[in-house]
Order: sequence, then C-alpha cells, then structure tokens
Amino acid sequence: MLRVLAFVCLSWVASSAAAQDRPLAEAISVAREGECLTRDGLLPHLRTWLERDAVDARLGVLVEEDGAGARFVVLHDGEPTAARRFDTLPASCPDRRAVLALAVALAIDAALLESLRPSTEAGPAEDATAPSPPSSPAARLELAAEAQLLIEVLPEVAAGWQVGPRLVIGEVFELAASAWLTSVSGAELTPGRVSSQLAGGRLDVCLRRSLGAVWLRGCGGAAAGVAIGEGRDVSNGREAMVPFVGLLARLGLGVPLTDWLALELSVDGWIALLRPRFDLIDPASGAALQSVSLPLGGGVAALGIVVRF
Repeated sequence: MLRVLAFVCLSWVASSAAAQDRPLAEAISVAREGECLTRDGLLPHLRTWLERDAVDARLGVLVEEDGAGARFVVLHDGEPTAARRFDTLPASCPDRRAVLALAVALAIDAALLESLRPSTEAGPAEDATAPSPPSSPAARLELAAEAQLLIEVLPEVAAGWQVGPRLVIGEVFELAASAWLTSVSGAELTPGRVSSQLAGGRLDVCLRRSLGAVWLRGCGGAAAGVAIGEGRDVSNGREAMVPFVGLLARLGLGVPLTDWLALELSVDGWIALLRPRFDLIDPASGAALQSVSLPLGGGVAALGIVVRF
C-alpha cells in the first residue's frame, strides 16, 4: 500500500522534480562489496520495485553486509532519516538481493513522502508564528461624569449630577463609586412650602458586554446620604438634614467617541429604603401639622461622558 501511495505522489511531482533527480546508481552505495552483495546486483531489483531509474537528488542509501544479515541507512541531504537491520537473509544470493532491494525501495519511497510533508504543513506553521492581536489589559480605570433627570425621587422633577471613578476588570466586571448631588425640589404645604435636596454617594457593581464598538452595562447598587429640607414662607422655618438610603438598578449603553472618550446613556430604577420625612410643626403645641415624605420609588435618566485610561 505504501508503494502505491508513494508511486502516486511521485507521479504527480515527476514533471516538476525531474531536474532534481539523479540516477539510481549514484544514490546507492554498498560498503565492502562481496560476492553476493554488490551495487550492480541490487540495481536491477531496485529498478523493478521502484519502477524508475532515478531518485530525488537529496536521497542516498548506504548498504552494508553484516554476517548472515545486512543493514542499510537512508540519508536525506546527508542526514540519516531511516535505518533497518536484517539479522538473517535468504541463503541464496538472488533471493538475498531481492529481499534487501525491496526493503530499500520501500524506505526510499517513505523518505520521499516524508520530504514532501513540510510543504503541506507550512501554512499552519506560519499561522502559529503570526503575531496575535494585542490583548486588553486585565484591569483599567475610567472616570465618569453625568447629568441626570430625576422623576419621583424628590417631590418634584429635579436635576442631578454624578461623578466618580470605575474599575473595569477584564472588560466584563466593573466596580463604580460616585458622588451624587441633586437640585432643590419643593413641595407645597398649607401654609408655606418645603424644599428638599439629596447629597450623598453611590456604589455599583456592574456587568459589561461588548457589541462591536459599543457596550452594554447592567448594574445593581445602593445610594446613601442626607436629604436636606428647609421650610419656606413659614414662620420659624429651619433647615433639617435627614438620612436616606435607596437601591438602584441601571441599564446603560456606551458609545466611544475616541480611543479615550465615550458617551454613555443610562436609565435607573430607584427604590427608597429609608425615606426622609419633613414635618410642619405648630410652634405653640409642637405637633406636626403636615408632613412631606420623599417618594417610595422613581426613575433616573442620565447622559454622561466617560474618560477611559
């Protein structure tokens, strides 16, 4: 089977390789020729088995008789590529030469097939050595600043501002911390009015997913700080600060503008866990005449810029 496969391959390259062949008689060498083992005695059998009178110029075979047996080495560009040893061979010289010539012919065909193999593997080898694209850093920093529109977070629609750093890990995981401040929002009382404002901080844990050049962010976090309230148009109106705590869930879309600057659109859901309440107190009795509590839940729409380091 090996001889058939070798013959097909040799036939395919015969026309282009003819200039690189040399006569079989030049490729075969016999060390210490004897009465039975000679190059001239092997050549007729080799021509029969190989069905040609020439071999690749890079190949050579050294044959040596060894007592009752023999051995040979196949050379490729002067370097040994295959060897075989026969401890015993047929006693008659014709049979001995025929058996040894068959083994040498098979070894020549196998060596030629081996020499053709690197050309078929050149493509993968080149691919393996091709430089890989630069990988993203394991962790990097971003600085985000945004303007917000708050609905049902304060008694009236209000504006907000948020700024803070982010730690992005592996372009998938993110930790974000921000300072948060809102505009003053009021609520009507009878008589007078109460104004309120939030000031605090926010901490988010996010997951990211890149979609081509843009990315999506899904975050869950908490905000805490103080709600600042002050009575207006009432006698003895005073400023009061009451703590607040809330949970937020965010969905954001980032669009890069340059390598280091991006635009980000976000929408938050807000749930108040600790709701500040402001009371209108009767100066005479000290009883609460009216109360205003911040809404239980609301939403935040934000537009911001992100500086990527």
